[in-house]
Amino acid sequence: MKSTDKGIFLQRTTFSDSSLIVTFFTQKNGLQKFVFRGGKKKAHNIFAMSLSELCYYGRRDSELLNLTSVESVRPQTFQFDPVKGAIAFFMAETLRKCVTLGQADEEFFDFIEQWVVHLEERENVTLFPLEFLIGCSEILGFKPLCDDPAAAVFNLDAGVFQISSSPIERTYRGDAVVLIKELIERKNSELTQKSDREEALEIMLQYFRIHVPRFDKLESYEIVREVLRA
Repeated sequence: MKSTDKGIFLQRTTFSDSSLIVTFFTQKNGLQKFVFRGGKKKAHNIFAMSLSELCYYGRRDSELLNLTSVESVRPQTFQFDPVKGAIAFFMAETLRKCVTLGQADEEFFDFIEQWVVHLEERENVTLFPLEFLIGCSEILGFKPLCDDPAAAVFNLDAGVFQISSSPIERTYRGDAVVLIKELIERKNSELTQKSDREEALEIMLQYFRIHVPRFDKLESYEIVREVLRA
Protein backbone atom coordinates (compact mmCIF):
# COMPACT_ATOMS: atom_id res chain seq x y z
CA MET A 1 0.00 0.00 0.00
CA LYS A 2 1.33 3.43 -0.93
CA SER A 3 1.80 6.00 1.81
CA THR A 4 3.12 9.53 2.19
CA ASP A 5 5.07 11.21 4.95
CA LYS A 6 7.20 14.26 5.53
CA GLY A 7 10.88 13.51 6.11
CA ILE A 8 14.20 15.12 6.96
CA PHE A 9 17.08 13.51 5.09
CA LEU A 10 19.91 12.12 7.22
CA GLN A 11 22.04 9.62 5.27
CA ARG A 12 22.52 7.65 2.07
CA THR A 13 24.48 4.50 1.25
CA THR A 14 24.90 2.61 -2.02
CA PHE A 15 22.52 -0.32 -2.54
CA SER A 16 23.35 -1.20 -6.15
CA ASP A 17 24.81 0.42 -9.27
CA SER A 18 21.74 2.63 -9.58
CA SER A 19 19.95 2.46 -6.22
CA LEU A 20 20.44 3.81 -2.71
CA ILE A 21 19.45 3.06 0.84
CA VAL A 22 18.37 6.38 2.32
CA THR A 23 17.59 7.29 5.92
CA PHE A 24 15.00 9.92 6.83
CA PHE A 25 13.65 11.15 10.13
CA THR A 26 9.93 11.14 9.32
CA GLN A 27 7.02 12.96 10.89
CA LYS A 28 4.68 9.97 11.28
CA ASN A 29 7.06 7.06 11.77
CA GLY A 30 10.30 8.43 13.20
CA LEU A 31 13.60 7.16 11.84
CA GLN A 32 13.02 5.11 8.67
CA LYS A 33 15.22 3.50 6.04
CA PHE A 34 14.13 3.13 2.42
CA VAL A 35 15.36 1.46 -0.73
CA PHE A 36 15.35 4.18 -3.38
CA ARG A 37 15.56 2.34 -6.71
CA GLY A 38 17.22 4.45 -9.36
CA GLY A 39 17.99 6.92 -6.60
CA LYS A 40 21.46 7.79 -7.84
CA LYS A 41 19.82 9.65 -10.72
CA LYS A 42 16.82 10.93 -8.77
CA ALA A 43 18.50 12.15 -5.57
CA HIS A 44 19.53 15.59 -6.79
CA ASN A 45 17.12 17.32 -4.39
CA ILE A 46 18.06 15.44 -1.20
CA PHE A 47 20.92 16.58 1.00
CA ALA A 48 21.67 16.61 4.72
CA MET A 49 18.67 18.03 6.65
CA SER A 50 16.63 18.68 3.49
CA LEU A 51 12.89 18.64 4.12
CA SER A 52 10.87 16.52 1.66
CA GLU A 53 7.52 14.92 0.97
CA LEU A 54 8.04 11.17 0.64
CA CYS A 55 5.97 8.63 -1.29
CA TYR A 56 6.67 4.97 -0.50
CA TYR A 57 5.14 1.54 -0.16
CA GLY A 58 5.65 -1.45 2.09
CA ARG A 59 4.58 -2.63 5.52
CA ARG A 60 4.92 0.12 8.11
CA ASP A 61 6.52 -2.27 10.57
CA SER A 62 9.21 -3.17 8.04
CA GLU A 63 12.74 -1.91 8.65
CA LEU A 64 13.26 -1.24 4.93
CA LEU A 65 10.51 0.40 2.85
CA ASN A 66 10.46 1.18 -0.88
CA LEU A 67 10.75 4.87 -1.67
CA THR A 68 9.21 5.92 -4.98
CA SER A 69 9.51 9.72 -4.97
CA VAL A 70 11.02 12.61 -3.02
CA GLU A 71 9.70 16.15 -3.48
CA SER A 72 11.04 19.24 -1.74
CA VAL A 73 8.62 20.80 0.73
CA ARG A 74 10.20 24.25 0.71
CA PRO A 75 13.06 25.99 -1.12
CA GLN A 76 16.34 25.47 0.73
CA THR A 77 19.75 26.89 -0.14
CA PHE A 78 21.94 26.16 2.87
CA GLN A 79 23.48 23.16 1.08
CA PHE A 80 25.34 25.62 -1.16
CA ASP A 81 26.97 27.35 1.81
CA PRO A 82 30.08 25.40 2.94
CA VAL A 83 29.68 26.39 6.61
CA LYS A 84 25.94 25.74 6.82
CA GLY A 85 26.38 22.56 4.79
CA ALA A 86 28.91 21.25 7.32
CA ILE A 87 26.56 22.15 10.17
CA ALA A 88 23.74 20.26 8.40
CA PHE A 89 25.90 17.10 8.29
CA PHE A 90 26.65 17.59 12.00
CA MET A 91 22.93 17.90 12.78
CA ALA A 92 22.07 14.83 10.68
CA GLU A 93 24.71 12.66 12.36
CA THR A 94 23.60 13.86 15.80
CA LEU A 95 20.00 12.87 15.03
CA ARG A 96 20.99 9.41 13.77
CA LYS A 97 22.60 8.74 17.14
CA CYS A 98 19.74 10.17 19.21
CA VAL A 99 16.69 8.47 17.69
CA THR A 100 15.72 4.81 17.34
CA LEU A 101 14.51 3.18 14.13
CA GLY A 102 10.71 3.37 13.84
CA GLN A 103 10.23 5.41 17.03
CA ALA A 104 7.65 8.06 16.10
CA ASP A 105 7.77 11.45 17.83
CA GLU A 106 5.92 14.24 15.98
CA GLU A 107 6.85 16.82 18.62
CA PHE A 108 10.53 16.07 18.10
CA PHE A 109 10.06 16.17 14.31
CA ASP A 110 8.42 19.62 14.54
CA PHE A 111 11.31 20.75 16.75
CA ILE A 112 13.90 19.57 14.20
CA GLU A 113 11.95 21.12 11.33
CA GLN A 114 12.15 24.49 13.08
CA TRP A 115 15.92 24.10 13.42
CA VAL A 116 16.15 23.43 9.69
CA VAL A 117 14.31 26.72 9.11
CA HIS A 118 16.68 28.46 11.55
CA LEU A 119 19.69 27.12 9.66
CA GLU A 120 18.30 28.47 6.40
CA GLU A 121 17.54 31.91 7.84
CA ARG A 122 20.41 32.55 10.27
CA GLU A 123 23.32 34.71 9.12
CA ASN A 124 25.70 34.21 12.06
CA VAL A 125 25.97 30.47 12.72
CA THR A 126 29.11 30.35 14.88
CA LEU A 127 27.09 29.18 17.91
CA PHE A 128 24.54 27.16 15.94
CA PRO A 129 25.95 23.62 16.59
CA LEU A 130 26.20 24.33 20.31
CA GLU A 131 22.70 25.80 20.47
CA PHE A 132 21.37 22.81 18.53
CA LEU A 133 22.85 20.35 21.04
CA ILE A 134 21.41 22.30 23.95
CA GLY A 135 18.00 22.37 22.27
CA CYS A 136 18.12 18.62 21.63
CA SER A 137 19.06 17.94 25.24
CA GLU A 138 15.98 19.88 26.35
CA ILE A 139 13.41 18.16 24.15
CA LEU A 140 14.99 14.72 24.76
CA GLY A 141 14.73 15.25 28.51
CA PHE A 142 18.27 15.65 29.80
CA LYS A 143 18.86 19.39 29.59
CA PRO A 144 21.41 20.49 32.24
CA LEU A 145 19.79 22.14 35.25
CA CYS A 146 20.78 25.69 36.26
CA ASP A 147 18.94 26.30 39.54
CA ASP A 148 21.66 28.32 41.29
CA PRO A 149 22.68 31.64 39.66
CA ALA A 150 26.07 31.41 41.37
CA ALA A 151 26.84 27.91 40.08
CA ALA A 152 29.86 27.97 37.77
CA VAL A 153 30.76 24.27 37.57
CA PHE A 154 29.11 21.93 35.06
CA ASN A 155 28.69 18.41 36.43
CA LEU A 156 28.30 16.23 33.34
CA ASP A 157 27.40 13.07 35.24
CA ALA A 158 24.63 14.68 37.30
CA GLY A 159 23.54 17.06 34.54
CA VAL A 160 23.58 20.14 36.78
CA PHE A 161 25.49 23.36 37.31
CA GLN A 162 26.86 23.49 40.85
CA ILE A 163 29.08 25.58 43.10
CA SER A 164 32.10 23.31 43.50
CA SER A 165 33.94 20.63 41.55
CA SER A 166 33.70 16.92 42.36
CA PRO A 167 36.67 14.60 42.77
CA ILE A 168 34.70 11.58 41.53
CA GLU A 169 32.42 13.06 38.84
CA ARG A 170 33.24 14.71 35.52
CA THR A 171 33.08 18.45 36.09
CA TYR A 172 34.20 21.51 34.13
CA ARG A 173 34.53 25.20 34.87
CA GLY A 174 35.75 28.24 32.93
CA ASP A 175 34.59 30.48 30.10
CA ALA A 176 33.31 27.55 27.99
CA VAL A 177 31.04 26.49 30.85
CA VAL A 178 29.83 30.09 31.28
CA LEU A 179 28.97 30.12 27.58
CA ILE A 180 26.95 26.89 27.85
CA LYS A 181 25.09 28.19 30.90
CA GLU A 182 24.26 31.52 29.22
CA LEU A 183 22.88 29.73 26.16
CA ILE A 184 20.78 27.41 28.33
CA GLU A 185 19.40 30.46 30.12
CA ARG A 186 18.80 32.07 26.70
CA LYS A 187 21.05 35.02 27.42
CA ASN A 188 22.94 36.90 24.74
CA SER A 189 26.47 35.74 25.36
CA GLU A 190 29.35 38.16 24.99
CA LEU A 191 31.83 35.28 24.80
CA THR A 192 32.94 35.07 21.20
CA GLN A 193 36.40 33.52 21.49
CA LYS A 194 36.82 30.61 19.06
CA SER A 195 38.61 28.58 21.72
CA ASP A 196 35.68 28.98 24.15
CA ARG A 197 33.11 28.02 21.51
CA GLU A 198 35.15 24.98 20.52
CA GLU A 199 35.67 23.82 24.10
CA ALA A 200 31.98 24.35 24.89
CA LEU A 201 30.98 22.20 21.91
CA GLU A 202 33.39 19.46 22.99
CA ILE A 203 31.94 19.54 26.52
CA MET A 204 28.37 19.22 25.22
CA LEU A 205 29.37 16.31 22.96
CA GLN A 206 30.90 14.57 25.97
CA TYR A 207 27.66 15.27 27.86
CA PHE A 208 25.69 13.57 25.07
CA ARG A 209 28.02 10.56 25.13
CA ILE A 210 27.27 10.15 28.84
CA HIS A 211 23.49 10.48 28.59
CA VAL A 212 22.59 9.08 25.15
CA PRO A 213 23.11 5.35 24.47
CA ARG A 214 25.12 4.64 21.28
CA PHE A 215 26.27 8.27 21.06
CA ASP A 216 29.95 7.96 20.22
CA LYS A 217 32.37 10.14 18.25
CA LEU A 218 30.82 12.21 15.46
CA GLU A 219 32.69 11.93 12.16
CA SER A 220 31.30 15.33 11.13
CA TYR A 221 32.68 17.11 14.19
CA GLU A 222 36.18 17.65 12.82
CA ILE A 223 34.75 19.17 9.64
CA VAL A 224 32.37 21.53 11.41
CA ARG A 225 35.14 22.56 13.80
CA GLU A 226 37.44 23.44 10.91
CA VAL A 227 34.87 25.48 8.98
CA LEU A 228 33.88 27.41 12.10
CA ARG A 229 37.53 28.22 12.74
CA ALA A 230 37.87 29.92 9.34
